[in-house]
Amino acid sequence: MTIRRVGVAGLGIMGARMARRLLEKGFEVSVWNRTPARAEALRGAGAAVATSPRALADGCDAVVGAVADPPAVERLLFADDGLVAGARAGFLYLETATISPALSKRSAEALRAKGADALEAPVTGSKLGAERGTLLFMTGGSEQTLAALQPVIQALGTKAIHCGDTGQASTMKLIGNAMISYMLEGFCEGLTLGRKAGLSLDTMLSVIQASGYASPYYDFKGAAIRNRDFDTHFSIDLLVKDQALALEEARNLGVPMPGLAAMREVFQAARGRGFGHEDIVAVVKVLEANAGVEG
Repeated sequence: MTIRRVGVAGLGIMGARMARRLLEKGFEVSVWNRTPARAEALRGAGAAVATSPRALADGCDAVVGAVADPPAVERLLFADDGLVAGARAGFLYLETATISPALSKRSAEALRAKGADALEAPVTGSKLGAERGTLLFMTGGSEQTLAALQPVIQALGTKAIHCGDTGQASTMKLIGNAMISYMLEGFCEGLTLGRKAGLSLDTMLSVIQASGYASPYYDFKGAAIRNRDFDTHFSIDLLVKDQALALEEARNLGVPMPGLAAMREVFQAARGRGFGHEDIVAVVKVLEANAGVEG
């Protein structure tokens, strides 16, 4: 199967950038978004605009799902005018949202019942990765479907790791975002303590990045804290959603995650202060305020 006509459903931070990458790579691109006005810029760039997910499926060989959360995925796939209603033999769906393994399995089963198939493929790399085509895909499902979707994946990213059956990639993404939670919380707590003790931010970042504590992640987030740049790459709202999904899956499997449960409350506090739409590094503002440290 040759995939030329690709749809993108969801035109937020990630989806709009994915659609532009696909246009740049020569695909025939159609888009759909719950708020139609968001599609107009892409119409101007050469994309067709579908009136519903079903219409998007009707006109495409494959659709990339890039909506925000499980309720949005439910609407996209299972509404009367959803993708499942427009699915047919040979149609393929690439799910890039971070959702529960159970929802990923249910989505794939519904599409397979129509002769179509789905590949779960949550990504890491945030908006810059979507813009530059350097995303990492964690994939779950049929290796045959992964092979068929490779041209789309290669247009959007640099690597796809097959994690196993449907549900495994969703679990892996939840593990990754739990780890980001630990890394960011520890980083921001440490910087706040150091600043309260009189250490400069630059001194702390120099030591961290010259030692066994180092991570490219801390270069990126450290610069954001230094510059007070909380422009959204990955929002606090979405991280809290993923933390809740990870804790739900852990509960289902009987795995305690006390650290993640405690950290979620700090990010919830950031949401309570109105920072939910900001980048996850904005959680530092809660820690600074509680410690009496000026931003």
